[in-house]
Amino acid sequence: MAVFYQALNKLVNEGLAELQSSVAAGKTPNNPVSETHFMSAWITKVIKQQRYDHCVAKTLLGWQQMARSMGKQAQLKLKFEHLAWALSGVLTEEGTTSPVKAEQLDALYSALQQLDWVVATEYEVNRKVTHHTDGQASLVVCAKQLKEAFDEAGKLAKPLSVYVRGNIQQCIDLAYQQGLLLYKVTDYKSLVKYHGEYILYPDNAGDYLPELPTRAVE
Repeated sequence: MAVFYQALNKLVNEGLAELQSSVAAGKTPNNPVSETHFMSAWITKVIKQQRYDHCVAKTLLGWQQMARSMGKQAQLKLKFEHLAWALSGVLTEEGTTSPVKAEQLDALYSALQQLDWVVATEYEVNRKVTHHTDGQASLVVCAKQLKEAFDEAGKLAKPLSVYVRGNIQQCIDLAYQQGLLLYKVTDYKSLVKYHGEYILYPDNAGDYLPELPTRAVE
């Protein structure tokens, strides 16, 4: 079975390539409405053909539903481009990811602290806890889970929850700059009061869509 992020990377790049070919051949007019119509029809076609691994089936069905309910507002081409760009930043040329290392997480802590975030990693998160930060943005990581998540070589071996309060997009962007993808569990209610829960997976290999960093202006 294909790993989710590899199947997703293949899917978005092939979808964009087929759209580009259709536009180049004059079959699809080069405008947002026509491009969205093409992407919507393409998604329905690949679902029927079962062209991609089962691990991305739920994602495809979600996009199909979005296209049907939102029409051109679904902005599927932009979504695909954004995903392709984000994945290219963490995947090797072979389409695999590198191990997630402790120093990447340490670098994220430093980047957040430079922007006046509170980073708390010294306490256990084993019940509903309130983290008092006087309204300051904060990142909380359970000390016990953190210790158990990394192997002796400093490589992430188990999923690790991080609890975020504040400008989540800023946190996502800073994590991405360190080669880390965050996967949302909840954006508000979690074991840590007022914090959302996000997960870091070994090799960045979650099995659903990660939170996307702000796309760099090209």
